[in-house]
Amino acid sequence: MQWLFKLLGFKGSIGRKKVKLKMFQEKAFQAQRNGDLRLAGQYLMEAEKLETEIIDEEKKNETR
Repeated sequence: MQWLFKLLGFKGSIGRKKVKLKMFQEKAFQAQRNGDLRLAGQYLMEAEKLETEIIDEEKKNETR
């Protein structure tokens, strides 16, 4: 069944979080480039939270 989801383009929770992580990292880069370091820091904090969630979820899936 997983192969069908991949074929149709559905992502699991880890995949969605990775897309969101990439978005936050890009926004942080753009904010830093524009000189708004406070906003860049907020985006990087959100990205760090997502990274830890992804790592924890991947570890949890490995033990199954």
